[in-house]
Amino acid sequence: MIIADIVLTTAVLLMVVASVQPLARRTGLPFTVVLAVVGVLIGLAALWVLRSQAVRELDEVAEMVIDIPVSSATFLTILLPLLLFQGAITIDVRRLAQDIAAVVLLAVLAVVVALVVIGGAVYLVAPMPLVVCLLFGAIVATTDPSAVIALFRDLGAPARLTRLVEGESLLNDATAIAAFGAFLTVVVTGQDLNFWMVTEDLAWRLSGGILVGLLAGRAAAQLLSFLRSYRGAQITVTVALPYVVYVLCNNYLEVSGVVAVVASGLVLSAVGRSRFQPEAFQFCLDTLEQLAYWATSLVFVLAAILVPRLLEAATLADLLYLLVAVLAALVARAVILFGVFPLLSAARVVQKVTTPMKTVIIWGGLRGSVTLALALAVTENLDVEPEVKSFIAIQATGFALFTLLVQGTTLSPLMRWLGLDQLSPIDRAFRSQVLTQSLSSVRSNLRSFAGRYELDDDLVDQAVRPYSDRLSRVAEDNSFAEELSDRERLTVGLIALANQEKALIVEQRWSGGLASPLIDRYLLTVGAMIDGAREGGRLGYLRAARMPYKQTWRFRLLGMAHSRLGISRPLATYLGRRFQYLLVNRILLLELVVFLEFRLGSLLGDRLTELLGEIVNQRLTEVERHIDALRLQYPNFARDLDHAVLERYAYREEIEQVVQMREAGIISEDLARHLRSEAEDIYASRRRSGAVDIRVTIPELLRAFPVFSNLGEDDLKRVAKRLQERVFAVDAFVFKRGERADGMYFIANGAVEIAIGETQHRLGRGDFFGEMGLLDQSRRSASVRSISYSHLLFLPRAAFEELGRSFPQWRSKLAEVARDRRQMNLRATEAGDPGAE
Repeated sequence: MIIADIVLTTAVLLMVVASVQPLARRTGLPFTVVLAVVGVLIGLAALWVLRSQAVRELDEVAEMVIDIPVSSATFLTILLPLLLFQGAITIDVRRLAQDIAAVVLLAVLAVVVALVVIGGAVYLVAPMPLVVCLLFGAIVATTDPSAVIALFRDLGAPARLTRLVEGESLLNDATAIAAFGAFLTVVVTGQDLNFWMVTEDLAWRLSGGILVGLLAGRAAAQLLSFLRSYRGAQITVTVALPYVVYVLCNNYLEVSGVVAVVASGLVLSAVGRSRFQPEAFQFCLDTLEQLAYWATSLVFVLAAILVPRLLEAATLADLLYLLVAVLAALVARAVILFGVFPLLSAARVVQKVTTPMKTVIIWGGLRGSVTLALALAVTENLDVEPEVKSFIAIQATGFALFTLLVQGTTLSPLMRWLGLDQLSPIDRAFRSQVLTQSLSSVRSNLRSFAGRYELDDDLVDQAVRPYSDRLSRVAEDNSFAEELSDRERLTVGLIALANQEKALIVEQRWSGGLASPLIDRYLLTVGAMIDGAREGGRLGYLRAARMPYKQTWRFRLLGMAHSRLGISRPLATYLGRRFQYLLVNRILLLELVVFLEFRLGSLLGDRLTELLGEIVNQRLTEVERHIDALRLQYPNFARDLDHAVLERYAYREEIEQVVQMREAGIISEDLARHLRSEAEDIYASRRRSGAVDIRVTIPELLRAFPVFSNLGEDDLKRVAKRLQERVFAVDAFVFKRGERADGMYFIANGAVEIAIGETQHRLGRGDFFGEMGLLDQSRRSASVRSISYSHLLFLPRAAFEELGRSFPQWRSKLAEVARDRRQMNLRATEAGDPGAE
């Protein structure tokens, strides 16, 4: 078959695919189900033409359809990586993480159980070796999400149901294909079936694929960050990545390329959005979706065209084997969902899945392109026995057709019968509030539009009347007030705020100054806020919002590297990024105040709006407290950051002005491209480093402390050699009451809070503490906690004693200060006022 004929046939089939989509929408059936039916009809028509004497003129056309050279290798190497990668990169990894245990069970355990149950059941009735039956079980164990996800979305199925099916279908491809490869090797080589060796091979393929995929995804993310200003290059890297990973793993590393592609796609789904400009990321998703649409459609049509030829040799016995396999598949999924899931749900390993959802997941396990492609791979393998090829071809094809034509056509009525096409109680109650606002806006805007263009008043009244009538009906609906508790309404508001914050963080106007890891961290925090609001309401939301401000092991490690090893750059970068994070966090919270007042307020009512405002203001107060502390420590860096925010805003405004003038036709595309490039170059040349300057010259710092004012330059250098730098995060304890006094501290930057009983006293830059325990040879009499990122100078006990002997006047000054502090503490204890150590 010449190349021109292949191209012509493929192009015609794509046009058929495009024509089928409206038919699928009109019939209410999944698109792939209708596509499979059309493919089978095309295949039947082609066979009839070839065997009929009436239309010999069309034989050449029929041959072009039947003999198009698209093998299983074409699908598995060219089409499959793209389909898997597109599914992985578009899934919401943060939402998927909530159900990761359920998804893994469905994708791994359920696949293993399915292939064992199906293979075992078929082995009992079919005259085939056990390994062949297990090979067939692996082929049909993988489900196809494209056949049901579109239907779920059209019917408004619960988001969690869609997420479970998407996640299962995405990951079970990897498990099933890895198992398929292991069993096919046994069939081809004629070895005895050794379950231990198969399991070991499967584990190696899966774990190796995961590792390679994670590393490749992270490497690609770094490359995308480097190419941030080049949309075409970024999209090229994204499309090429699955092929690089797949071929490298399958052909050279001997691990699962399918698993690696899925893992790399999930990594980019989690961190990729921050590596792209917002419009570039959406364009990339659209490109991948279009490519996946073509790939899926061609696979279904081409595989369906071959169905009549593959089923030509089918017998009644084959029908029996098929019915046994279908029943076994349904039983296997039911065992997992109704047997294993309740136990794990009771143990809180997985979230509870409702009975209607379980029922739909069982019946919605449709088989499609992957199943047909794996069956083709067996039939094309020259080392497989002919009777095995025939058995696999008939059973796999029949199985896929049954799921598509029987389960697929009845899935929609089943979902309606189970009520899974209904809105959730919260959405149903919230609907009236949304409709009230949107219909009112439409009505007022319609009248404004008509007045501007002097349209006939009677026509305007006719156009407005339906909206007024709907508003009247909505006004009578009090479900928002009646059906929702105060806690549920508050949850609705908190989730709306978190979603708006998520939308703002990916908008380059505000977050463009943040490094990609910080945007990823912010998005993770917002996801945790949504989960916290659902589970714990206000407290859960605030608890998640405070997580980025907590002391982390990473900060402690960087602090030790700075103070003990003199490695300052990592800590400086960490503090600089934290400062940037806080600054952007403050801007977004101020934006949320506006959003709450002008958008959510009319939907939620005054009382709930006021409560949400208090929560946002509480977050804003905490952020400003952290920012103020850092501004006091690093004033120059703070000014640089403020200036960077202004420059970023101005840059985005300049870009938007160019875009608007291009869209209005004022300037040409060439000029617009030139202006954008010029603005990007100017902005890039002005960008500043994201690290604070934490380098200190200790002798210079010591001059700021009154107790060292009488020491000369050489004496200060001698003292400086004895001091150790230590860095403490917010809320970290420097020491606690009752601990051994191992030294004293001087505050180079930051602030600490000293707690003596119920009283507290704060010290800042230039102060010192911890001297009384050394002078009195006693344990700590108070607890000291850092209330900002504090940079302290620590003088160990041995050095303190040595300096006391060398500089008796210095020790005397410390003793005077300690005496005054004891008297102040005594007065504070008697009067209930704050004291100091």
